[in-house]
Amino acid sequence: MSIFDRFRKKNGADEEALRRNFISARQQNLNRCQKLRVEPGVLSGLFVETKKTKLVKVGDMDLAGQRPLLCDPCYLGSNMANPTERAVTPGKYPVFAAVLNTKMTGRVISGVKIKFSDALTVRHEIAMPLGMKAWQADDPMVYPGVSVETGVVCCVDEVTELPFAAYLNRYYDTHPGQDLIHDELLPLVEASGFAMWTIPGTDDQVPIFSVGLGSGIYNSYWGFDQENRLTELVLPLAYPELFE
Repeated sequence: MSIFDRFRKKNGADEEALRRNFISARQQNLNRCQKLRVEPGVLSGLFVETKKTKLVKVGDMDLAGQRPLLCDPCYLGSNMANPTERAVTPGKYPVFAAVLNTKMTGRVISGVKIKFSDALTVRHEIAMPLGMKAWQADDPMVYPGVSVETGVVCCVDEVTELPFAAYLNRYYDTHPGQDLIHDELLPLVEASGFAMWTIPGTDDQVPIFSVGLGSGIYNSYWGFDQENRLTELVLPLAYPELFE
C-alpha cells in the first residue's frame, strides 16, 4: 500500500489538499530529523503525552555489548551498520516509543528512546558512528544518520548484530525469493508500530519499529543530565507539530 493511500476520500479536492500538505510536512520533517544540533528540550518534547502522542514502553533491551546500534535490518552485517562511537555499560535498559496519531500520518512511531538513567535530560548531542567524534559531524563526507530503506528500524548492539545478520543470511539461503523484513518483521509492527522480536535460535530479544513516514536519513542523539552523565539514546522520526 502506498503511503498516500490514507488520503483517499470521496471529496477529491480535500484529498489533494491533504496530500500536498503531507508532502510538504514530510519534507520539513526529514530536514529536521537530519539536523546535527537540536535545542534543549526539543527531543524531550517528543516523549510528552498530548492529544496527538502517546508514550509506550516497548520492552527491555538486553545490551550485551557496549555500543548500541540503531539500524535498518537490511544493513546488518555490512559497513552501513555502524555502532555508536560512545560506549555504555552493558545491561538491561527500557525502550520507549512515542506513538503519533493524526489525520495526515495515521498511527506512526514519532520517536524511539533507550533509557540509561532516570535523571532529567537537559541536552542532546548527535550520536556519531564508531570511529567518528561529534566535532566531525560538520564534515560533508561524514554521514552520522540512520539510513532507512525497508521501513523498519531495529535496536541492537555490536554483539547482537552478529546473530541477527547470521539469521538473515540463513533465511535468504533457505527461502529463495522471500524477504524476511517485508514478509515477517513488517507484519509484526503493522498494528502497533513496534514489537520485541526474538532472533530465532537465540534468547536475544530485539526491539523493532516501523518507520511510517518512509525511507530517509534519521539522526540519533545522546541525552545528558546536568552532571553531563549519559541518560538516553533518542531517534526522532516525526515531529508532531508538523502534522495535522
